[in-house]
Amino acid sequence: MGAPQAAEEQPPSGPGAPPGTASVPQSPSVRLEAFAPGGRNFQSARDLYVSETHHHVGPAGPLAVVEPVLPTGEAVAEVFVGRSAETRDVLAVLDPAHGATGMVVASSVAGLAGIGKTALARSCAAEAVARGWYAGGAVFVDLNGYAPDPADQVMPEHVFAPLLHALGLQGPLDASAAGQAAQYHRLLAERAAERRPVLLVLDNASGTAQIAELMPRSRVHRTLITSRHTLATRGSRTLELGTLATAGARTLVEEQLAFLAPGDTRTREDAEGTERLCRMCGHLPLALHIATALLARDPDLTTGALADELARARNRLDVLDDGERAVRAAFELSYRRLAPEQARLFRLLPLNPGPHIATDAAARLVDMADDEVARLIRELARAHVVERAGTGVWRQHDLMRAYAIELLGSRGDDQGGASNRLIEHYVALAADVMAALRTGPARPSAALRTAEDALAWYDREHPNLQAAISMAATFGDGDGALRIQEALIAVYAHRGQTAEREAAAWSAVRFAREAKDHPGRSRALHQVMLALEAAGRADEAVEAAGNLLRFQYMVIMAALQTEQVIDCRRLLEHARAAVAESERLLGERERRFVHMRREDIARVALARGLDDTFQVAGPRTQGPAAEGPAELPGSPQAEAATWARTALKRLPAIPTYAHAYDPHARDAEKAADRALALIPENPGPEEVEGWREVCDLLARYAAKRLAGGAIARGLGEFAQATWKEQTLPHVAGTYAGVGRAYEGIGHPAARTRLLTDLARECFQSGDYTRAISCQLSVEQIAGKIGDEAGQGEALSAIAHAYLLLGQYERAVQFAERAAPLLTDANRPGEAGRALTTLANACHSLNRPTEALSAALNAVSLARSADDLQGRVAALLVLGLAQRDTGSAEEAATSWRSALLIARRVMDRYLLHETEAFLRSVGHLPD
Repeated sequence: MGAPQAAEEQPPSGPGAPPGTASVPQSPSVRLEAFAPGGRNFQSARDLYVSETHHHVGPAGPLAVVEPVLPTGEAVAEVFVGRSAETRDVLAVLDPAHGATGMVVASSVAGLAGIGKTALARSCAAEAVARGWYAGGAVFVDLNGYAPDPADQVMPEHVFAPLLHALGLQGPLDASAAGQAAQYHRLLAERAAERRPVLLVLDNASGTAQIAELMPRSRVHRTLITSRHTLATRGSRTLELGTLATAGARTLVEEQLAFLAPGDTRTREDAEGTERLCRMCGHLPLALHIATALLARDPDLTTGALADELARARNRLDVLDDGERAVRAAFELSYRRLAPEQARLFRLLPLNPGPHIATDAAARLVDMADDEVARLIRELARAHVVERAGTGVWRQHDLMRAYAIELLGSRGDDQGGASNRLIEHYVALAADVMAALRTGPARPSAALRTAEDALAWYDREHPNLQAAISMAATFGDGDGALRIQEALIAVYAHRGQTAEREAAAWSAVRFAREAKDHPGRSRALHQVMLALEAAGRADEAVEAAGNLLRFQYMVIMAALQTEQVIDCRRLLEHARAAVAESERLLGERERRFVHMRREDIARVALARGLDDTFQVAGPRTQGPAAEGPAELPGSPQAEAATWARTALKRLPAIPTYAHAYDPHARDAEKAADRALALIPENPGPEEVEGWREVCDLLARYAAKRLAGGAIARGLGEFAQATWKEQTLPHVAGTYAGVGRAYEGIGHPAARTRLLTDLARECFQSGDYTRAISCQLSVEQIAGKIGDEAGQGEALSAIAHAYLLLGQYERAVQFAERAAPLLTDANRPGEAGRALTTLANACHSLNRPTEALSAALNAVSLARSADDLQGRVAALLVLGLAQRDTGSAEEAATSWRSALLIARRVMDRYLLHETEAFLRSVGHLPD
């Protein structure tokens, strides 16, 4: 099979690399054990504190949650008191009839969470919308400015797209953040010209960098910002929001209790106890709401008794600071009064990594029916340990969530089972989204039957999907992450969001690589190609098509190694479709590789007895030749074809690695030798076509024999040694004979393919001398037909083989010939790898200056080709050369860069080899 030639795949290497040699690490063959019909990302980057372990999810980007502001009459009813002066001040600024600057920052002096900043902003915004002030729209954005990880903070570039959707942008969304920013301000300018004001509520900002680019440029619009800091922003009017006054706190408790328990008089009967209760809650609105809920649920509990309980309980939990000591005690008392089923649901809710959770998702956490959980979660809302975020959607305050996580770590709940059920829930609904967006009716059992249903659910659940992807990836469920991620890709494709589609597809590539899901990785590479094509980036789309084509080698090898024939067929059919899709963009650019991949599919199909697949995917120019040539009875061609078919039939269905112990293999070889012996050295022109069909039969036989090498590598050292020492020489002899026969009938390209396949197998088997011989022949053929790229690739492979054999002078000679040919052929990645081989050889020959020059050029070429694996190898040998020339600090920098790139690529084998090399040179501790 033809060797892949892109950064997506790595060039071959084998045992025997000399110490201190920085060759390109190779990924071992991977056995496919599962298929992902859909596809699960690294988004959200949210920190999850579960038990005593801090799990960091990243790096993937923050979640931008944008909601429309509902008018007071439609918003969820809640008691909001004690802020009349602040409300008046804010509304005075929000009134478009006044010439205000349009921005209010609500912040507590101490920066305390739970002080009521968001409640004030929501209340004022709802009232402003109810008064009809904002015909252009009103939206609420959570900027997540105080996330534990700064990478989770929502920045303007993350908000433009959802803001534009929320404000009703007509037409396609620009692919770039800069373009989206321009569209956003253009839309605001149009609304201002139409005298249609827009209200922008930016909640939970931690710095001006999060809000500066979002600020409207017209005084027609208004912006309302909340923050735990006092933000100095142009045109702002700052409002410092402190805790409630004593009277306001008492009024909140009285009115909230009247709301929850109409006619209750306990607050008036025990006024002193009510004031003590307010003090124990620190006059913090969140704590006051919880304490009032406790009173409402226990008619025999007085306000003074509850205050006493808080005083006794306040030392049971670690305090965050002096202002929150009693607040956390209130959390404990609230939790104590939950029924066991309610308490379990409360503890498990933080396992949902997103900002809110739907009732059906909560039901999966506790493995109960939806209607049962709906009842439980309504009780939790009554107790104010969760709050309603919409119809059938719930959320927890961040402090309450932290408290629930502490309980989760100490109560022995089955976190793994609950998390798995939640991921499975999102995976199933992600599959429904994809089904609904496809042409045709959805599955009868699908929860989301139409595209409209799917998109509405997606818009609501998008933050949860992103966070679920992160959670799945963090805890090793790459398959789950990939399958959810593919739903995101489908939505981005449906909406024409090409930039988001491309980014999501690259994330899917990483997840599929981690899950060892070759079809999933191929699907993701295909989506990268389609996203680039849709964005009009033709050159990059063609390059992505090349990556997709080259990766099919891994899919085909997985098909060869899988045990089940049905799995083999599915993989080959996938590869066949991917090759066709690659060819659609590549055209004539990579005709050689397209043909090689089709031949690879055909050879594996033959090796596994899938002749019907071969008929469809086999070499188009030659035909399968399944029945042999149409020759005259008794002719040499007829006899040769008969022997060639006999050779094919006598081979076992599964390729064997042990020639000496397999009588069928020996009989097949004898038949093939008889066929080869009948082929003349110089056939007449009228005989060429008939002899070519005989050669095609023998090529099929040889390919089936060669497949035994991959089988041997999957069975251990003994099988590998048996293959290399006993069987490979016989197979190589057959390849050589068929190659000479092809050359005799005037088909050098066919001989080149045979030699390339054999060279690759010899390289993988560690038979570098035989690999060199094959590549020398390939180089000669390529030179005769003027194929500089083919010539350079062969020379580079020869140089690398000599490097691994320890023949460094020979490695230098061939690498120096390969690099300029590959550069002239516009193959910077391959040229960079040739120079890496040259640098390694020069280092081994103690020629540090030459090694330094070659390594610097190799790094530059690998960077220009975006060849991350090649760049890692070049940086490693560059570090050796820098160290040898007295630049120890520069060497450390190069090695550090190599390690960072290896970690970013997320290729475990590459990272393992890189770390092993760095330990060998003393750059990493053992």
